Amino acid sequence: MKKTYFGSKDSNGGPKPFWKPWGAAGWFGRLLAFLILLFALIFLLNALKKCDNRKTANKDDRDVPENIINPEGPDPVRVPIDDDVNFPLDIQDPGPNLPQPGDNFLPEINDEDIITDDETGQQIVGNRLNVILDSDANDDTFRQWADEFKTLYPSDDYKILAYDPLTKTLQIQVPQTERENILRNLPKQITDISFLIFPESIMGSFAQKPNDPAFQYPDYSWYFEPIQAYEAWEITTGDSSIVVAVVDSYFDLQHDELNSRRVVKPFSVPRRTGNVAPPSGGCDEVPFRHGSLVACTAIGNMNNRRGTTGIAPGCKFMPVSTGHQMTSMTLLQGLLYSIYQGADVVNISAGDAYPPGSPIMTLSPEEQLQLSEQWRKEEEAVWDYALDLANARNITIVWAAGNQAMFTALDPSKRGDRSIKVSAVDTNLRKADFSNYGNYPNQGVVESTISAPGVNIFGACPYNDYVPLDWGAGTSFAAPIVTGAVALMKSIDPTLTTSEIIQILQETGKPVQGAPDIGKLIQIKDALMRVKGNFADFGDIMSDHSKFVGLWMSTTLQDITNNGVPTGEKCRNYYEVTSTQGGRSIVYAADTKKDYTAPFTIQWRQNEIVITEQTPLTHPTDQGHSFMNGVMTCAPDSANLLKAIMRYPGQSYHEEYYLRKVSQRQEQEQ
Repeated sequence: MKKTYFGSKDSNGGPKPFWKPWGAAGWFGRLLAFLILLFALIFLLNALKKCDNRKTANKDDRDVPENIINPEGPDPVRVPIDDDVNFPLDIQDPGPNLPQPGDNFLPEINDEDIITDDETGQQIVGNRLNVILDSDANDDTFRQWADEFKTLYPSDDYKILAYDPLTKTLQIQVPQTERENILRNLPKQITDISFLIFPESIMGSFAQKPNDPAFQYPDYSWYFEPIQAYEAWEITTGDSSIVVAVVDSYFDLQHDELNSRRVVKPFSVPRRTGNVAPPSGGCDEVPFRHGSLVACTAIGNMNNRRGTTGIAPGCKFMPVSTGHQMTSMTLLQGLLYSIYQGADVVNISAGDAYPPGSPIMTLSPEEQLQLSEQWRKEEEAVWDYALDLANARNITIVWAAGNQAMFTALDPSKRGDRSIKVSAVDTNLRKADFSNYGNYPNQGVVESTISAPGVNIFGACPYNDYVPLDWGAGTSFAAPIVTGAVALMKSIDPTLTTSEIIQILQETGKPVQGAPDIGKLIQIKDALMRVKGNFADFGDIMSDHSKFVGLWMSTTLQDITNNGVPTGEKCRNYYEVTSTQGGRSIVYAADTKKDYTAPFTIQWRQNEIVITEQTPLTHPTDQGHSFMNGVMTCAPDSANLLKAIMRYPGQSYHEEYYLRKVSQRQEQEQ
């Protein structure tokens, strides 16, 4: 067999050694040059891939200061995030008309199924509708609804695509030509089950082209001073009992600004797991940046020698991912998850986004106002229902108003006074040119609750990076500033209702010059001082006992237990002081919606007030329930506020809360 040589031959006809004709030194030189080129190529590819190539990220060539990105000192210890989902996501026996476990996911939306509604100009999914059941719906309710739906529409063109017992929702597929008829007629056809039905709208996140800041550099921290953040932090940086939910696209929970033991119950709506990162990374992915920056602005870590901080860095953080494509269903499910899982404040920096050239963009402000009072009532009813659920649980919802310089309440999720809608101001504290508005003072219309900075907001970018200054612009980033402020207010007084919070924010805010159509600029310290002003000064009461006469409310809800086991329901304590010698205790139980009462006596000691309940607390028509009587000691805290400790004879546990004087009970206000 003839040998084949992969190379030239020497003068004798044999193969040349591999180093000829250059010699051994020449070969090693070629090898060394090749290795240098290889390493240079790898370095170049890695530099192009990483987010920390500042010259690429910052269009104006302004690098983020080095000590923000690479601070001195040891790296922080990474905290493992508990992303296990420990609650049932499927019905064990769903029956023939509900998806089986393993198939029960919201399917992806095909581009060809997205249409533009002729009446509203909103982009919707033409062959889908969404259903929300009552908050007390159980597995049987889902099965019954599914059976009745398929009895009415047995064709394979009609089916239930997905359901979620956690948020009490379903999504159905219908022929596009029948969508309007189903939307209108189904509530008249299924009458024995309470539900709402609404379209599947395509939503947008409210981010303009983003930005950058940190406290040694005015450009990177400009907005903290005009909203009184520094003074507010002297009062509180947030209490760990307050949970802030952020419903957004994706989150980087390994980022220095977000990784902490404060993360609770992360959840991905499309995946139905605790993984809130995108399926495939990429530092240029706008949704990944958006969610991470929104969360950082609201609750980012403080005093970790990294980047910047959020407004409420002491509060807990519940990240809820809607996935890459936000729709009315994923947004609603994210909100309902936050409500049912115990959030105190929920930030949603998303909503309607109209495509360029939409006819609605040409309407005058007056025409937009008039239209908002007439259209998309089905969707308005759904959002009203969700807001009612939130208010019943004393949860405050904060919305970004939007970025299309339009009337905010054209979006049916942003109507009425049961939630907070946030407009944006620029670095001059003037109305940002992109910000939606909502106020017509002469007509009594207030749909822009409050304003906050929404330009040049610096914060977290995925992969432990930070966004450039031209990125963080939009009401998306004004809203989490207000969300953080609300969390600080609730850290002082968790009993604050949304209506009380709105009143305080509006009364303490600073008017935005030349912009009566948006809410006042938030002043956080003044708002916190107003909250503290609702509490009695212990010294005043001790010097004049008559100031203790009146109605007092506990600042926390208490768990109702049955033989020591929590039932999941809450109760609120009131103390009706009728004289300096006594009065009556009132426990309002949420499960029975009844008052349980008992008389008490008052003892005045040198530096404390002792209230002794004389009997168990009972209701005259509810013989099966009662509450233990206890002894409550009221004493001053470090700020001289009235703090109560309730102890029960023979029991090892006790309850602590502040007492706030109120003119009437919250149940009477609803």
